[in-house]
Amino acid sequence: MHCQVPLAPATCRRAARAFTLVELLVVIAIIGVLVALLLPAVQAAREAARRMNCQANMKNLALAVLNYESANKNLPPATAGTVNGDLVNIHAGQQLSWIVRVLPYIEQQAIFQQFDLEKSFSTYINENIANVPTPEAVQPGLLMCPSDSAQGRVYQHTARGSALTGNRSFGKGNYVAYASPEHIECQLVAPGALVNEPQPIRRLEDGVSNTLLLSEIRTRDELTDERGAWAIGWTGTSVIGADVHADTATLDKICAQPVATRPAYIPSTRHGQYALLPNAPVPADPAGPRDNLRSCELSAEADLLGMPCRVRGDTTAAPRSLHAGGVNGARADGSVQFILDSIEIIPYGSLISINDGSVQNQ
Repeated sequence: MHCQVPLAPATCRRAARAFTLVELLVVIAIIGVLVALLLPAVQAAREAARRMNCQANMKNLALAVLNYESANKNLPPATAGTVNGDLVNIHAGQQLSWIVRVLPYIEQQAIFQQFDLEKSFSTYINENIANVPTPEAVQPGLLMCPSDSAQGRVYQHTARGSALTGNRSFGKGNYVAYASPEHIECQLVAPGALVNEPQPIRRLEDGVSNTLLLSEIRTRDELTDERGAWAIGWTGTSVIGADVHADTATLDKICAQPVATRPAYIPSTRHGQYALLPNAPVPADPAGPRDNLRSCELSAEADLLGMPCRVRGDTTAAPRSLHAGGVNGARADGSVQFILDSIEIIPYGSLISINDGSVQNQ
């Protein structure tokens, strides 16, 4: 840069060292491009760290289930519903979850001692919380996957716009157990690793290393959406069923088939359009597969979040996460794997079933 008018030498030298406006704009543009290029890498690294944290939590939770089994000679009951013939009603009876029962094995003995395992859910939900402990509201760090931001989210047992039934708030978490590869109410006919009763580990006939025990669930910042409410043994709160049907002629769930002609459960692609695979998307058909909940307020919002739901008596729901391409899962030997969204129906059902005779290494 040259001086255009007579200036003192020092002033001229300072002017020669200055940037022009164009040069500054070019530098800013380059910095902007570099930031744009680096930001996805930084975000990917952060998500990788969050995913590893989720895997570590799941590993510890699976080991807690196995430690429970070692101490009690049975796996913890997944739910505490009532049984009528071959059907389990998870919305009746005591209804507390398997997570409540393993709390002492994740260093949460103090929270566990505040639960009354003899109390019915209807009594429990209608108590005045000013007079009783509220352990269900706690959100232990081990139950939180940082990818989901569940911290601070709660479920309240009420319908939107109506009076609250009871006044408890149930803290949400991110881990669920497989009660059945089909419908949760059919868990005694098509069982998963954790069912409605204490189950000896020897019942996992396909082998502990070939059986999915746990997976992930996403939460929604909506008081009436029960997904993730870890203390309750309902669909999507702490247990799921994958809606992978056996090869039956009718669409009826397997436990509703006549006993005389009911086949042994073997997963098939029959009625496969309803299967709830990991991160099952919003279906194009309104009657397509969705998480079946007790409440599904603001369903359009749930669709936008990739968490489709509906109110329906069938007890099925998909495992869900915000990890790209799949969900974390723990096998019954305590090992953790990543289950791809693209997993095929039959291998998925076989991994969940404890006695279909198939060994899957997906």
